[in-house]
Amino acid sequence: MFKSYLKLALRNLWKRKTTTAINVLGLSIGLACCALVFLFFQHDISFDKGFDNSNDIYRITTNFNDGGKAPTVSMPYVTYLKSEIPEIDEASRLDASKCTCIVQVKDSSASTPFTVDNGYWVDPSFFNIFSFHFLQGERKTALLAPNTIVISAPLAQKLFGDKYPIGKPLKAGDNIYTITGVFKNDFTNHFGADFFASNNSNGVHESIAAKINWVTDPNYYAYIKLKPGSNKQHVISELNAYTQRHAGPDLKSTATKLSNSLQALLDIHLHSSAYQSYLEAKQGNLSYLYLLGSIALAILLLGCINYMNLSTAQAVDRSREVGVRRVMGAGKSSIRYQFMIETIAISVLALMVAIGLGFLFLPAFNNLTGQSLSFFAPENRSLILWLLLISLFTGLLAGLYPALYLSAFKPVKVLKGKVSDSAGMFNLRKVLVSVQFIISTCLVFATIVIWNQLHFMINSKPGFDQDQQLTIYFSGNQSTNSNAYFISQLAGNPNFQSVTGATAPLISGDMNFYPAEKTVNDKHDVFLDFADENYIKTLNLKFISGGNFSAAIFGKSDPAKDMEVSDIGREIVLNEQAVKQYGLNPYTAPGHYISHLRDGKIYTYKIVGVVKDYHFFSLHSAIGPIGIIAANPNRFTTVIAKIKGKNAPASIKFIAQKWKEIYPDVPFNYGFMNKAFSYDYDQDAHQQQMMGAFAVIAILISCLGILGLITYTLSQKAREIGIRKVIGASVTNIVMLFYSQYFKLVLIANVIALPLAWYYMSKWLNGFAYRINMSWWMFAASLSAGVIIAFCTIAFKTIKAASANPVKSLKAE
Repeated sequence: MFKSYLKLALRNLWKRKTTTAINVLGLSIGLACCALVFLFFQHDISFDKGFDNSNDIYRITTNFNDGGKAPTVSMPYVTYLKSEIPEIDEASRLDASKCTCIVQVKDSSASTPFTVDNGYWVDPSFFNIFSFHFLQGERKTALLAPNTIVISAPLAQKLFGDKYPIGKPLKAGDNIYTITGVFKNDFTNHFGADFFASNNSNGVHESIAAKINWVTDPNYYAYIKLKPGSNKQHVISELNAYTQRHAGPDLKSTATKLSNSLQALLDIHLHSSAYQSYLEAKQGNLSYLYLLGSIALAILLLGCINYMNLSTAQAVDRSREVGVRRVMGAGKSSIRYQFMIETIAISVLALMVAIGLGFLFLPAFNNLTGQSLSFFAPENRSLILWLLLISLFTGLLAGLYPALYLSAFKPVKVLKGKVSDSAGMFNLRKVLVSVQFIISTCLVFATIVIWNQLHFMINSKPGFDQDQQLTIYFSGNQSTNSNAYFISQLAGNPNFQSVTGATAPLISGDMNFYPAEKTVNDKHDVFLDFADENYIKTLNLKFISGGNFSAAIFGKSDPAKDMEVSDIGREIVLNEQAVKQYGLNPYTAPGHYISHLRDGKIYTYKIVGVVKDYHFFSLHSAIGPIGIIAANPNRFTTVIAKIKGKNAPASIKFIAQKWKEIYPDVPFNYGFMNKAFSYDYDQDAHQQQMMGAFAVIAILISCLGILGLITYTLSQKAREIGIRKVIGASVTNIVMLFYSQYFKLVLIANVIALPLAWYYMSKWLNGFAYRINMSWWMFAASLSAGVIIAFCTIAFKTIKAASANPVKSLKAE
């Protein structure tokens, strides 16, 4: 029975090739979109699942009394966790503050140094928590000895090729380590590490031992593994009691209030938007994931609507087939069964085409999302099963109503020719067409808004000079010892208008200051950058009052000591937001003093100048308080050089030559200040491109549906068109006659879609501190797009039908 139904279904599909092609193409595009989004979704939700006991691993977080949150704690925090909280099986710290550094094999003088971006220093117990899969070496003992390091397989290949790396010396940052292991990158995790080096190493161990304050410098990640069956909430309570027990004196002396909590390992990638951290670049975006999924399902729905519309539109043609089969004894259930098999056959054909489309467009999808997704990744093993289930469900969803509608024809009426396209069914098709235009219009409007917001952010002036600003990045102690000399060499070149050194291009940290005449209870957080006296001139920051800090003279820097002790000046330049939070007038603030309490010692700074507010974060965030303080050049990690005119090529060549002379073993790494916020805007750019691509796809599927409906309508009304031509109707009259039906639907769809789109895009724009206002022309552009595209689609078929010789359509009468 099934075989005969399948043959009949395939015969009917072949008989109606145009309709079948439109249905298959619409559904296959929707399924291909679902497949690609599935890859993205599966990639993001699979982070950290490759670790053993991943459900028992947590990251300790900190909640501050001002509402701020951090995924980190102070360096001493982990010290007594295992011994005092019985539920904790293992605990380890991770320091990501020096994650960008230079690595170089030290057993050969000809070895090439490489810059890596994801190097971490961890406790020896780190691999007792995180079960990375090792290619070489023993995981549990890899970091027990001092000065040991474990590297990733890609880094091992880059450094050693096919040679055996275990036991080889490797310089990373300032130290030389012995390689004790090579781990695979065989599953996604939030570290994305190039190497893990032991904290129990020269220089690092001493630095850790010097950090005894439990409150200041809370910039270290702490991970714990709980024993099976442990109660998370009970552990959180114990953590806060532990914090008060050990950090109480430091909390009191610094007037700090905080609490600690736990973040599940499997939540880190997608649920860390509330935190700012060194690992931020590796975090996923849950709202972006939901957005992609929603759009993919909406496009699949468009394909289903096409099928329902075209199937019910052909009801009159197929009514005789249904009538004859009913008279021959077929029941309603068998008729429905036959039509459902047709639908499922279309779904299976669409699935086969969708797989091909998925492979074809995967490179373009990777470009749009900024990922490197693959259908053959281990986490995607269930993809084909999910696609098959979605395909079958789609077939049932799209085919159920047409099957019920067609099987309900009464055979007597059908065979007497009394069946026509009912008004109710025609109205249903109008509703479905309107839904298609609602979805398409929303996507078009969203694309316009996102593009304009992105254009606004990229082209807004940040308040500092970012044009022709070359940034050169130091890395490692071998660079920093010669910073002052390198800066002076650049400053003496006439190609540069101004040169400055800093600890970061715009921001490198923060401190809590309070007015010197008040107490630490009146402290406020201020972001900071440490630089030389040419910083403000080079960035062209504008003074409101006061002036620049004086050039400071520093001795030899000791990296093991906190830089506030002897490596920074005692004068500070603040922006408007900073002085306002202390209740000072920006025009009279110079001459006042602010203080900072650190490790029981008070450091006092004189406000010497106030500059206009400028953006040191992207336009996603409001301008906050920031200060600039003089610092020892040996602490600088960045040089900013303002290039004169159009001398960029010659300037870069000069810098490269000087770099090679002064730092022969260090890779030359540079960029430009106008790219300072590029990472922050990359996600928005991907979102805009993705929205635009999906908007085009939605319009294409909607047009396919209209094309199918108008093609069928024209075949049914060929005689009517012929009669109208004979009595004098022009081609334009006939085109407008058919277009008027859809023009009303486009208007109705826009009346519904534009308020919806405005509401959701308003919520989206609220996520930006600085945003555009949605203008009338955006609504007009969305409406015009629907009107013009619908007209072109209808005119494409209608002009041909209206231009045909009426004799051919009337000769049968």
